Amino acid sequence: MPHTKYSLGSVRRGLRNPDLVWTELCKYLWSAHRTAYELRHGDGVDVLAEDWDDLLILDACRYDAFAARNRIDGTLESRLSAGSSSPGWIDANFSGETHHDTVYVSGNAFTADIDDDVFHAIYTVPPEPVTEAEAVDADAITNPEILEDSYVIRPETVVEKAIEAHERHPRKRLIVHFLQPHVPLIGETGLEIYQQIASEGDLSSLSRGGRGDRFGALNVQLYRVVEDEAFDIDIGDLRQAYAETLDLVLPYAEQLTRELSGKSVISADHGELLGERLLPFTDRKYGHFEYLAADELRRVPWHIVDSDDRRRIVEDVPIESVRMDEEEVTEKLRVLGYR
Repeated sequence: MPHTKYSLGSVRRGLRNPDLVWTELCKYLWSAHRTAYELRHGDGVDVLAEDWDDLLILDACRYDAFAARNRIDGTLESRLSAGSSSPGWIDANFSGETHHDTVYVSGNAFTADIDDDVFHAIYTVPPEPVTEAEAVDADAITNPEILEDSYVIRPETVVEKAIEAHERHPRKRLIVHFLQPHVPLIGETGLEIYQQIASEGDLSSLSRGGRGDRFGALNVQLYRVVEDEAFDIDIGDLRQAYAETLDLVLPYAEQLTRELSGKSVISADHGELLGERLLPFTDRKYGHFEYLAADELRRVPWHIVDSDDRRRIVEDVPIESVRMDEEEVTEKLRVLGYR
């Protein structure tokens, strides 16, 4: 539960602005809700304690969405994630750990928070101009402003990096972290939503620094825009856009299950809220936040693609990972809308 000391000044501010009081009350409400959820369901799975050679992470992938869209051969189970966001999942699974038999390939910028001595090696995947992504049909974009200074983590590049890492480290377990279906929503319906927002409002007002970052500006802030009734974004369209983005990444996950040796598991770091009401009479929630807990956020796929060709895994001292420096991390988070 939050532990906040309130001064006489804060009480006066609350009396002048009742919304501040409600915001404080919500901190306790959602903290209690999360505590109750974890008491009922547990803290979540320790992914590194599970049996796999290759762990493929789809970022922000809900179990129900995966179950409905997946056509990859294998056995689908579910697990409870240890976090409701990438930083929470990373901290719960990797903080203070040493797994020198494992290599991590990641399109998630928060991988920068992992200490150098946790894994044998970490390889990060940089963002690329969205017009270069095979998943995005730039010719279908009627508003070219949307593509200006827009970036995406291409799933095809994640696959390339993963195969390179496997060839370089054939006797290591491999974690491969895709960005999709996390926003930006790069399927046909998602691009239509971005164009609708651009036609009804000023993109520069969303952009950090007043220019560019079109997908970045709409990335984390997309759900805030959806909550704004002035834009009239249909929840059904939003959920369709999410499903289409999941459809775009699934073939790349399937490709890795074929090209990498060993037993593969396809899972997620956390799920995604797409307009659910977590409690009666509360507002709809979108996105993912560490202070929240619900099945839509914590229940993730655990799709097992077994193999008789298991790798012999060995530990070695960590090598110098191909990591981004602090400026590069900040830039990666900026173009994806986090800074």
